[in-house]
Amino acid sequence: MSMVEHVIIDGNNLLHTLREHAPIAAVGRETMVRLIERWEKTSGCEVTLIFDGPAPRGGLNKQLSPEGLRVRFSAPATADDLIVAMIRDEKDPTRLRVVTSDKAIRHAAGYRKCRCTDSVSFVGELFPPERASQAAPQLPDEKPAEVQPDDAERWKQAFGGDDAPFDGFEAMLH
Repeated sequence: MSMVEHVIIDGNNLLHTLREHAPIAAVGRETMVRLIERWEKTSGCEVTLIFDGPAPRGGLNKQLSPEGLRVRFSAPATADDLIVAMIRDEKDPTRLRVVTSDKAIRHAAGYRKCRCTDSVSFVGELFPPERASQAAPQLPDEKPAEVQPDDAERWKQAFGGDDAPFDGFEAMLH
């Protein structure tokens, strides 16, 4: 039986690195999740992406947790604590690969003989040279380019249909 490599990604750490080093602009969590999802499909690895804090509610949670990609939120602990616990609890740490630039996590991974990849190097894997110029067109926009009439009407009903501009100062006086 061949053991599939399990890649644990420090989500917030990678997100900050992507914002500095990715060949595309304005990388948010949703874009990063799609990039990792695409990478996972081509790599043959299992991926667990760990973010700090509580899981978002509703639609955002679904956007950040596509089918096939394991996305976890660390609350009430920190993502670092959760990643270190996953490293400690892994029965076969040689099948783990940890993606982070955090020194404490890298130390814990090294102690258990896990493979480590720093976040800058992993950005290079997400955008191989032959695909870097194609990366932006392959990703759909995070937000719809236009609002559908039925959506606009539903939003007006939910948030008020007054088309008058919002005057926050006036609202504070009442």
